[in-house]
Amino acid sequence: MTREEAVRRIDQAAEEKLTELDLAELGLEELPPEIGKCPPLETLLLGKFDMIVSGK
Repeated sequence: MTREEAVRRIDQAAEEKLTELDLAELGLEELPPEIGKCPPLETLLLGKFDMIVSGK
């Protein structure tokens, strides 16, 4: 996945006035400046948390 996909999702979130945006698993190293188009955001997902469960 690429920066272009992130910008596509940001544009869609801005157009639909979404409060949550998922940019996880896109391999981003920085947020595109287009993120400023989304002032109503309450939740921004940027990564994946891997939980390790111990059998103990």
